[in-house]
Amino acid sequence: MSITRRDFIRYSTMTAAAITTGILGKDDLAAEENAKAGNHHEWTVTQYNDESGRQGMFYTIQRKIDGQMIVIDGGNKENTEQVRNVIVNGGGHVAYWFLTHYHGDHVDAFNEIFADPQEINIDNIYATPLDPDVFAQVKKYWDTPESFIKFREITKGRENIHFLKRNQTLNIDDLHIDVLNAYDDIVYQYGRGDIPNNCSLMLKISGKMKSMLFCGDTHTDSLGAYLVQAYGKQLHADYVQTGHHGNASFPYSFYEVVAPTVALFDAPEWLMTGEKYTASVLKAQFAQDNVKVYDFTTAPNRLKLS
Repeated sequence: MSITRRDFIRYSTMTAAAITTGILGKDDLAAEENAKAGNHHEWTVTQYNDESGRQGMFYTIQRKIDGQMIVIDGGNKENTEQVRNVIVNGGGHVAYWFLTHYHGDHVDAFNEIFADPQEINIDNIYATPLDPDVFAQVKKYWDTPESFIKFREITKGRENIHFLKRNQTLNIDDLHIDVLNAYDDIVYQYGRGDIPNNCSLMLKISGKMKSMLFCGDTHTDSLGAYLVQAYGKQLHADYVQTGHHGNASFPYSFYEVVAPTVALFDAPEWLMTGEKYTASVLKAQFAQDNVKVYDFTTAPNRLKLS
């Protein structure tokens, strides 16, 4: 991958000025070398475990050249310190924070940090537009309404909160993001059996070379069948974050359409192997197709999108 003439002039000018003034730092040198090597397109996806010991979901996507950071979810309240440390160690600045849905194992760490950011700066937050009245009507005992209520309270009136729609696209520099699921009438129709999970953002994030499908907690057969019918080959990705932590997830036929080389389960060992959970069955199906499987026992797990 070659550096553009504009980049060459900018970095050459920066280097010449720095040599003259004697202030060329390590970060400047790294940026120059990365640009010459074509690393300005290099993004790393990292999956983290959840410090609560339970299932949860926390990912970062970070650009090598300048550390620009994207966060997806964050996990349980007990995971807040880990999330905060990762962000601070990565520069303390989140350019884009995506929240797939409002269950505590996905949004509670965000709630804690957003309410008390300390040294963390957050530019843009993207979420699914779940109607609170619908949530109240369909919620079950596991649906943690307090997490959704807190999210609504702390973000009310904030201009940096954006609610995504199905088929919307975003471009973050050289990353392309397709929104393949968000709460709407389709979720109400095909995901009615579990709307608080099935309203999850489904994001296909594509770099220059590789792509990853984030399924959030989408999982029911009817919604999976709709997504396959509606998007077909567009679902294909090199990596997939399995829906609903890989437990009681989509049928394997959905993942055959995705056809990943790597599948990530946001799950601890007890969920991956427990007899009353189905994650072990899905893992075995992936293994038959030579798909690598990562979970919390191997975290942090890192993959390249460049």
